[in-house]
Amino acid sequence: MKFIRPLASFFLLACLHFVAAAESVSVSGTGATFPAEVYAQWAKQYSSDTGVTLSYVPSGSSAGVKQIVSRAVDFGATDVPMSSADLEKHQLFQFPTLVGGVVPVVNLPGLASGALRLSPEVLAGIFAGDIQRWNDKAIAALNPGLALPDSRITRVVRADGSGTTEIFVRYLHQSAAAAAAAIEAQGSRAKWPGSNVNAVDGSGKLAQAVKATPGAIGYISSDYVLREKLAAASLRNKRSEWVQPSIEAFSAASRAGGLFKTSLEAAPLLDIDGPGVWPIVTATYVLVPRQPASVERAGRTLNFFYRSFLLGDKAVAGTGFAPLPLLTQARIVSLLTSFRAKDGRPVPVLGGTGPGVPLALQPGAYQLPTTGAGFSVSINSVPTGPSQSHIYGVSLTRP
Repeated sequence: MKFIRPLASFFLLACLHFVAAAESVSVSGTGATFPAEVYAQWAKQYSSDTGVTLSYVPSGSSAGVKQIVSRAVDFGATDVPMSSADLEKHQLFQFPTLVGGVVPVVNLPGLASGALRLSPEVLAGIFAGDIQRWNDKAIAALNPGLALPDSRITRVVRADGSGTTEIFVRYLHQSAAAAAAAIEAQGSRAKWPGSNVNAVDGSGKLAQAVKATPGAIGYISSDYVLREKLAAASLRNKRSEWVQPSIEAFSAASRAGGLFKTSLEAAPLLDIDGPGVWPIVTATYVLVPRQPASVERAGRTLNFFYRSFLLGDKAVAGTGFAPLPLLTQARIVSLLTSFRAKDGRPVPVLGGTGPGVPLALQPGAYQLPTTGAGFSVSINSVPTGPSQSHIYGVSLTRP
């Protein structure tokens, strides 16, 4: 992935830390590129607040899983959740941190973002190479008011292994199986039939290739759409609604899918049936050992995510990602407090010392009963309507 902002400096340092002596790194993680910039933002805030350095290398979901399985890092990150069987086998705990969308983006001069409408069948037909021109009758039928050019479609795809590709291809096969049949899924890669395909490494290069190629279409994570000012296509969801990618549409999917609300299973969020839902939504996940060898390192790692959850909506503001639902955050934070090291000692997730010490409580907090290791969870919220509220923070108090 190509980073052209100051973030490049962070990841360069992260990579140097990753290969340097272990004692120079307070917390280390690696994996999914999907949430990389958000984790960088969180790491900067965490370092400022605590003085603890966090190194995160965006090496891809597959690498993140391999590294945490071998216990080479403190946490791994993946866009494709591990199965319950694999979690049990490798003694890992998995929890979501963010919700985002995978978005088809186009370069059709003069066309505003969201103006082009694509059904699942037409989108699959384009990426399968069966629909090759922008004024094809299948596209025109969905867009009677648009002046579509008589130009060839260039598909811009990922050449490297990518959770984004795996999610996108899975969506095409799930929502339009017949039209997508010729697209061969190969784990985190895909084999795209036909010609006029431009395969590039990383989301950054994909964004640049789409912007530089009139008539191009690609797929990319929602944060890049916002940051690179890409023109997104509107998609038809399972309720036959035409939806544009947005924080609200991603949040609608996580609510409809019941993400981590009642069980530890990773809830599927693709093509979920619900009002206002963006159909290609995924959560990104963190993997940590269930019984860490080092209480201190595990405490710093889990405290990093606890503090990030505490920021609530502020943690993802302006990133193109949606925060987890309020009760999902509360459930995760409660579960994090139950961690024990191999010798049975509790992992100090919250920081601070001594009984009766309130931890990061905010004005207006109210109590939500939980069964999490004797802690009560406080949800700090700001009302936004008669039946809705925005999460402001999640915090816990020792009894």
